[in-house]
Amino acid sequence: MEMTSKDLTSFLRPQEPSTTVQQVARYSSQDFDSSEIIGLENDVKTIKEWILWPDEEILKVGIVGMGGLGKTTIAQKVMNDREVRGYFEKMIWVSVSQNFDEERIMRSMLEQLQLGQEGLGSDKGQMLRRIHQLLEGKSFLIVMDDVWNIDFEWWRRLSSNLPTPTEKSSCFIVTTRNEDVAFGVDSYRINRPKVLNPEESWSLFSKFAFSARKGICPNSHFEKVGKEIVEKCRGLPLAIKTIGASLAPKIHSLTEWKKTRDDFDELTTRGQTSSVLASLQLSYDELPSLLKTLLLCFSIYPEDSVIHTEQLIHWWIGEGLIRSTNGRTATELGFEYLSELAGRCLVEVVQQ
Repeated sequence: MEMTSKDLTSFLRPQEPSTTVQQVARYSSQDFDSSEIIGLENDVKTIKEWILWPDEEILKVGIVGMGGLGKTTIAQKVMNDREVRGYFEKMIWVSVSQNFDEERIMRSMLEQLQLGQEGLGSDKGQMLRRIHQLLEGKSFLIVMDDVWNIDFEWWRRLSSNLPTPTEKSSCFIVTTRNEDVAFGVDSYRINRPKVLNPEESWSLFSKFAFSARKGICPNSHFEKVGKEIVEKCRGLPLAIKTIGASLAPKIHSLTEWKKTRDDFDELTTRGQTSSVLASLQLSYDELPSLLKTLLLCFSIYPEDSVIHTEQLIHWWIGEGLIRSTNGRTATELGFEYLSELAGRCLVEVVQQ
């Protein structure tokens, strides 16, 4: 899900670890929190070297690994890199997810290439030809994020016969949990991110859990409990930052930290719940009732839908979920609640 239209920066408080940009979403574009790159720097460096000094006219890179490992974050960082952005003439980000829909994918590509929806039509062959026309003679970087499965015949039609400029190469990056997908799209290079080591895990956790203290742990008691929690995250960045963000408001209560540790331990030792799901479950359980209701509103949208920020807030207001109070407008409160969800890493703030 994605949000645009209104700058959230002024609503994001300093202690919140989220990015200071304009959208709330899963991610479909080029801005994000660089603090999440801990432990992934070498992956970013390697992929950047592959695409800036390629040995193929159209390089295909696969980023492969389990959920929560940081694949999307790596691709975000690569796409945001100043040298990379200066190298390519066209850049496209497409969120694919579990339900592969070639029409939706091509429509998203055309919208980004044409910066609008004029004349898109619904003929798939026509859309594919239009994509080729708009890329003709230009160097491009296309990221297809979170690909669970793919129509390989469609992929061959998309990637074959794409024109390339004489002086520069182009690149596809595919992030996936399925190695068969990476091989199926003929990835010439494959990057496999590793889980974070204990030091990296603690550093990332500290940025979120102790964000009000600039990442500095207040004392050894919190450090002991925090490291016990981090160990349960098994080096997965998504689990680490989510559980860390949920603990940030409790920085003055060691008792609350211990309770979270015990609850997290119970969830993950059952053998049926991953550390990522456990961190999300605990983060949701800790929300005030109103924020739970607002977060559940996202569930009516299909995965990776584009949702304008103001549109969502107006919906909340129209449903009577938020009202003006104490001299503050309902819209102001809506942005505050939205930034609170972002600060807890339950939605992401990004820039399209």
